[in-house]
Amino acid sequence: MHQPDILSDTFSTLRLHANLYFHARFAGDFSIAVPQERRSIRFHLIREGSCHLRVPGREAVLLDTGDLAIIPNGASQILSARPDSTPVSLEQAMTTGSMEDGTLSFGKGEPQVRMLCGYARFDEAADHPVLTTLPSSMVLCPAVLQDEPCTHTALRLLAMESEQSAPGATGVLSRLLEVLLLHAVRHVAASGNTVQPGFLAALQDVRIARALQAMHGKPQAAWTIASLAGEAGMSRARFAERFGELVGVPPISYLTAWRLIKARSLMAGTSLSTEAIAARCGYASVTSFTRRFKQEYGMGPGAFRKTV
Repeated sequence: MHQPDILSDTFSTLRLHANLYFHARFAGDFSIAVPQERRSIRFHLIREGSCHLRVPGREAVLLDTGDLAIIPNGASQILSARPDSTPVSLEQAMTTGSMEDGTLSFGKGEPQVRMLCGYARFDEAADHPVLTTLPSSMVLCPAVLQDEPCTHTALRLLAMESEQSAPGATGVLSRLLEVLLLHAVRHVAASGNTVQPGFLAALQDVRIARALQAMHGKPQAAWTIASLAGEAGMSRARFAERFGELVGVPPISYLTAWRLIKARSLMAGTSLSTEAIAARCGYASVTSFTRRFKQEYGMGPGAFRKTV
């Protein structure tokens, strides 16, 4: 039986979608503070020149031509010519600068930096642990991706496409940003560079990953601790302990949350009836499904469907 790609399945179910803010041209001794914005994932591709990026709790990092910075969780950030300069707000930069043909220009003199700024949004009410274990910033750098040809090629394609103005360019850039986000998360998972043990660490544990694949592949199944432990090839007690250590919640709590996230995705993206969605997500009755959905999200499935 085909095993589900857990990471792809998760981001697809969260309805991740990337888009562009604008191109930017900053000059001189610029310093711009970008505010917190919900839980959006922000992107900055350095098309030419270099600049420093600061996020809360981290030292400034230097971004060079071709680098792609990814800042999860809508975190505030500072983009600047020098790492310790005092910033102006993005709102002020947009007021005192100029916006022409989709390009924000701010500052005067040399040096200059050109960048592409974008974002990815998702169903923020569908809270999933894959997002809480990401670093406060991730940087994909062509110079250090020679041993990862797929990521390196996607990053080069993003840089090349950002210089185009052909029809469909915005759509291509948006899809490439989504691809590169998955590459970045996959890279973080493989390197173990997470903020804390969590979902990404769980994906690297072969036994726990098997249990996650079972839950993602058949959310409608009547899973128990014992049956999930069997999928993992572990004792019931050791499985429950290990799963909780890595994912941060007990297995059945994760299963319950995943079923509801899946239900939201089906409600938003299909015309399936509430009865069919309840059955696909492991609920024996519409009544129990509706009650649990409303407890989690503050509205029933029907009311939620009307909002999307």
